[in-house]
Amino acid sequence: CPKDRYSMTTILGIALALVIGAYGVEQCSEQGSCQVPPTLEELGVEGLSYLRDTPLTEGRALGAKFRNFLTEDLVMYWDNGSPEGTYSGVVSALAGTATNSYEGHTFIFRKRNGEEVMRHTMEAGRSIYIIPPVEEHVKTSKFYKKTVEEMEFVEKYYKENGTPWLSFYPRGPPVHHMWSADYLGQVHHVETPHGYLSCSPKDGVDCHGEKFNVTLTTISLEPRIFLIEDLLSEYEIDHILKLGKATVSRSTVGQGKNAYKSSTRTSATGWLRRDKTSTLNHIFGRFSSVLNISNDLLTHNKCAENLQIVHYQPNQYYAPHHDFGDSGSSPSARYLTLFIYIKAAEKEGGTSFPKAFGGRGLKVLPKAGSAILWYNMLPDGNGDDLSLHSGMHVEAGEKWGANLWVWDPLMSGARRR
Repeated sequence: CPKDRYSMTTILGIALALVIGAYGVEQCSEQGSCQVPPTLEELGVEGLSYLRDTPLTEGRALGAKFRNFLTEDLVMYWDNGSPEGTYSGVVSALAGTATNSYEGHTFIFRKRNGEEVMRHTMEAGRSIYIIPPVEEHVKTSKFYKKTVEEMEFVEKYYKENGTPWLSFYPRGPPVHHMWSADYLGQVHHVETPHGYLSCSPKDGVDCHGEKFNVTLTTISLEPRIFLIEDLLSEYEIDHILKLGKATVSRSTVGQGKNAYKSSTRTSATGWLRRDKTSTLNHIFGRFSSVLNISNDLLTHNKCAENLQIVHYQPNQYYAPHHDFGDSGSSPSARYLTLFIYIKAAEKEGGTSFPKAFGGRGLKVLPKAGSAILWYNMLPDGNGDDLSLHSGMHVEAGEKWGANLWVWDPLMSGARRR
């Protein structure tokens, strides 16, 4: 080849392209300047760190759905090696439930009289496990036929996408807004007319601050997570904390009549309606700006649950779990989670995402008044398996926080509080 075939400029361009290919997609501004997105360390945001030095490759957590096609309730136990196992809830007759577990873990299903019916061991890539029907009318029922169809779809989806289908089947893409997360450090600025409060609007004085910009910083692409610093004022923090202390009690897992206390969740929780105080109602208005969802929809009888207050004392935690679930009865599901830090523990007590960053995981420990937003659903409507997260052990002091869950498209009747 001729010596002058590649100019020095071309060679430098190729070298730059190789660097960009190794470290991330190059981002260019409208003015034409380009840069490589930062790493997590280079973001320079206090309270962010990897969960581990190397990716986790074994014993990964996963989501599982169980369908009971018998005409009687079954009691579910996790096989912990003991004769009985660990109680894990009830799967009602001709119904389903969902849980989080780990590859290789086994669940035992027994009748109320203790007779064992079936065992299921969790497998990577498999998300549906059934207790098959015995009676002929169940074998020909729409529920059973639909589940068989769903299992075929799930198998195909996994082969095509490399991730299990965890949402209700069938369901389409979400209808609510989803902020883009194209690169680490990407920022969204949102103007909210709901300024900081310095006192109660009922005090007869002007307590409202001016409108201001809220900043959402992308801290993870998969799952899609954003850090929102200084979402609440000191007065608003104190207001929620005071209300929360009067409402919390021991947390449970599961829903409705099948809810139970579990060693996987040792915190305390309570619930606050947005109309409990004018201050809370004002804060919800700010939430609507941040989420880009109509303020009118953020109520307990439309798209949002009441604000859940959580309290962790030393050694308390909530093991890795998904916020979404699928009982097989409705396509509606928790679409996003907005978690607000009300009071940070003296030591540890952060929020972890074990599957973020290719298995290295992410630990978030913001200051009081800040929040993190993550989406529990993918753009195609599937539950995001990577949104698995935990409330980490508090080692000293106490931690207070608040969860706002928004459903897509609307809340199911069973979850309205």
